Amino acid sequence: MSELVQQYISQARQWWLGLHPRERLILGWGVGLAVVIMFYALIWQPWHKAIAHMETALQERRQSLVWMQQQSERVRSGEFSVAQTALKGTSQSLLAVIEQTAKRSGVRDSIQQMVPSSDQSQVRVVMEQTAFNDWVRWVDVLFREYGVSVIQLTAEREDDAPNIAEIRVTFGRN
Repeated sequence: MSELVQQYISQARQWWLGLHPRERLILGWGVGLAVVIMFYALIWQPWHKAIAHMETALQERRQSLVWMQQQSERVRSGEFSVAQTALKGTSQSLLAVIEQTAKRSGVRDSIQQMVPSSDQSQVRVVMEQTAFNDWVRWVDVLFREYGVSVIQLTAEREDDAPNIAEIRVTFGRN
């Protein structure tokens, strides 16, 4: 292997010495310039871009950390706690709240079954041919306005219809 390398080096040296001095000068400057350009394009510039990106990301992360710490303090102090009196339907049963909001949200027709738990604290709802986007809006209303949250959820998309799903969900009060 070393004989082959020595042979190539010898041929390259002979070729180089066979060039006129002006050709060697031009070729030397060209190779030097190509090396500088490649160093800049492949090492220097990506390195500096990565450093600038990391500095920006670090600053954003620090701002996020400060914001999270502020929110954590607000949560601990009880600023974000929602009073039960601020919620709608607290005097109604969970089943009644689900029934009324489903009618208003336009998803009532897809409900096949509503089964309350024995202590009335949860309601299991089975829905078929449900417009998923409408269902998401309905659940948002239940959560924000009535304090009802999703405890368990199974959703299966219909293969031939976009945005249509079969949904089995268990709701409970916060």
